[in-house]
Amino acid sequence: MAGSRRRSLRSIAIIATFMVGLGIISSPATADPGKPGSARSAESLAAEREAAIAKERFGRGDLDLPYLTRKLADGSIEKFVDPEAEAQILSITAASSGCGSACDGKDPASYLAPMPGGPSNYAYCSTDAYTKYSKTSSDGRLTAELRYSPYCRTAWTRGCCYNSMAGFSYYSNGNVRLSVYNYDGRFSGDDVWTAMLDDAGYTFKACYDGQIGGPSEWKCTAKW
Repeated sequence: MAGSRRRSLRSIAIIATFMVGLGIISSPATADPGKPGSARSAESLAAEREAAIAKERFGRGDLDLPYLTRKLADGSIEKFVDPEAEAQILSITAASSGCGSACDGKDPASYLAPMPGGPSNYAYCSTDAYTKYSKTSSDGRLTAELRYSPYCRTAWTRGCCYNSMAGFSYYSNGNVRLSVYNYDGRFSGDDVWTAMLDDAGYTFKACYDGQIGGPSEWKCTAKW
């Protein structure tokens, strides 16, 4: 476990350096809240967008994090990030206020999220995203991942394969705020993902459809 944690912390350091380079966060040595990050060219933004899409679809650039597992009553397996590693991730963007309701219903990998500081600070929310929870069916065939962007403070569902995905956002009183769906996954062997929802002050759970044919029967992760 110690070796896994060292690898994960190295990965976290890599993404921190990457985000500084993009202007998503400021280097501690040069941080100036009055000055937004330097402007990026159209070519740079296009490359960032392609990288964000590849990260969600193929897992390219995902952090290699240590996870804990538990078997649930229905036989499914839930994984969740080791708390120490997650604390390191969240400390990187702890000051971010997120993009709020502007990001509701938007694609985390292709929507340039508006952030405080103006266009030079805008970002694709998938850039710093990691999987908070995942839920896998007892036969290992279906998985839903709760994806979270600390910088944007948004959440969405990613999953595979040949199945529908959903995500549900909740107010603090437990009432449903908004929901998002992706039914295209029924026809794809690659990862698919839903639109994202604001998760600053709310909670979110990620789900796959456990029902083959007929009305959907959503099997979900814990809320975050």
